[in-house]
Amino acid sequence: MAENTSNGVNTYLMEIALKDKGFLSNIRHWENLKAAPGNNVLWIKDITAQQADSVEIQSIPYKKLYYQRDNLLFLKGNNLPEKKIDGTLLWSLLSRVLPVELPSFNHNYFGVSQKADVKIVPTETEREPVALLVKAKKAGPYITTAPAIRLRVLSWIGINDSVLLAGTPLLPLEGQTYWLAADMLLPTGYDFEFPQLYAFTKKAIDPNDDYIILWDKENTYALLPKTEFMPLSISSFRLTYSDY
Repeated sequence: MAENTSNGVNTYLMEIALKDKGFLSNIRHWENLKAAPGNNVLWIKDITAQQADSVEIQSIPYKKLYYQRDNLLFLKGNNLPEKKIDGTLLWSLLSRVLPVELPSFNHNYFGVSQKADVKIVPTETEREPVALLVKAKKAGPYITTAPAIRLRVLSWIGINDSVLLAGTPLLPLEGQTYWLAADMLLPTGYDFEFPQLYAFTKKAIDPNDDYIILWDKENTYALLPKTEFMPLSISSFRLTYSDY
């Protein structure tokens, strides 16, 4: 997020409460925008200066626009830092992060056609965890000293400063665990409000079956290319995180 020579900025970030994300529908199709869920907020980045001044952006209520200098965020038009950028955010295309509204579907037992939004809700049903999202700095000391037999049953993918470990048994590390449904990873203790939508949702989001879909508790998701998962080993981990 660099400043240009006219003392302006090239791109901006937007912060908006997750409960207000419906106001983003008029910019959802802008292909340059990326988004990530934070603590009860949704972050949008790569907003150009022209887009920041557009009617579409200006008409979005309850938003905050920032520019970034180093790791600090400044409100648009302000020279005093407001907060630090969260380096743990998981970015994906805005069109993929916004909740999916599925087309009409027909339940035989309802006998009517109706629409449903995908919602992640708490559940008391126990599911076996098959994946773990953990900070690389927490995983590194264990992975780089563990016996190969303990690692070889797992695969992994790096996500910013975190790693997603997939397979069982999982490593004894502190992090967010997930269970699997139709190539979608859902947080343990959570499920779709309507579990019958697993296959339909997967097809709507990923028609070519190229991704593992990682959902969070805020009804947003990230697409993880299946081809980028690697067998877990000390060497593969160190190739990505050279500090270990």
